[in-house]
Amino acid sequence: MKKIKTLLLLLLVSVSYLTEAQKIRVLHPSASNISDEASMMLYNRLNQAASLNGIASTDNSNKFLMIPSVVVMSVEPTTTVPVRYMAEIEISVFIVDNSRKLLMSQETFVKRGVGDNENKAVMEAVKALNARDSKLKKMIAIGKNRIVEYYNTECETVVKTINTYLECGMVEEALNELHAIPQIDENTGCYDNSLNILSKISQEQQNAANDKIKNENPDVSWINE
Repeated sequence: MKKIKTLLLLLLVSVSYLTEAQKIRVLHPSASNISDEASMMLYNRLNQAASLNGIASTDNSNKFLMIPSVVVMSVEPTTTVPVRYMAEIEISVFIVDNSRKLLMSQETFVKRGVGDNENKAVMEAVKALNARDSKLKKMIAIGKNRIVEYYNTECETVVKTINTYLECGMVEEALNELHAIPQIDENTGCYDNSLNILSKISQEQQNAANDKIKNENPDVSWINE
């Protein structure tokens, strides 16, 4: 009986979490001067941070994105024997509404690492960014709040835009907006509307459009303008 109660409690917690979760796509770092291993580590670290802060990672919408950028500021040999290398990097993280080309929140982190070679030193510097970092947590919270505010005030406009896309046969654009709508306790109406619209799109159309969205490399060049 005790086990059953525990399982029910865990289920309730899971449901509560899901109803609060917002959806965002984390992109791989835009940096050619770090290794694939370091890039993947940062990608995984940011996905972990998003999850810890109530955001569900998604690959079926490119509307809300978490975009990391890495600049290797310096890599210098140490004066020790054997020689090691010390790297200093700058990690910038942005949460954006890519459909509206709008910056929701951002933060920059300077991290250092030491390794047996330059790549390992950079890897250690990337590793120094903790998924539970307080600055990272605050940045995500700001982004989440602005997303909630957006749907609380603009839901009617969002729904009209989605319906216009569908009337024009632009299923991919419609789903890109639909899949981004969060299921939040404060305002279930917008999410319920999204489900009603989704039910009108055939599964075949959804599958085809979702595949295109998943394989799409979002254009975020506007951030640097």
